[in-house]
Amino acid sequence: MRNKTLIIASIVCAVLLTAAATALILQYRAGSSGEIEITLGGETIYKGPGTSAETKYIDIEGAAGAVRVRIDVEGAAVESSDCPNRECVKMGYLKSKYLPIVCLPNRLVIRYTDADEDVDAVSK
Repeated sequence: MRNKTLIIASIVCAVLLTAAATALILQYRAGSSGEIEITLGGETIYKGPGTSAETKYIDIEGAAGAVRVRIDVEGAAVESSDCPNRECVKMGYLKSKYLPIVCLPNRLVIRYTDADEDVDAVSK
């Protein structure tokens, strides 16, 4: 009885571990198309390459203060922000199209763009 319980528990743990690893791999592999879009209050203020051999800075004045976005060889990141909690700075570099960098007090979103983003649904 004890052996059966141990075997079942081991199988369940292995399945859960495999599912978690697969989800993590898919999240980071489904990442960048190379193009990013920065929107402020729903309006696009930058659309272009998500990496740059030479470091570029984009200074944005949001509702809660100034935000500085850095684009370099590693990608795009919020370097500094005047918002109260600075969660956008803590997020680091943009890693995946499923996890944009968001600064809620400034209504700022930095995300990868898709080539087929204009399509909501396909019907026959």
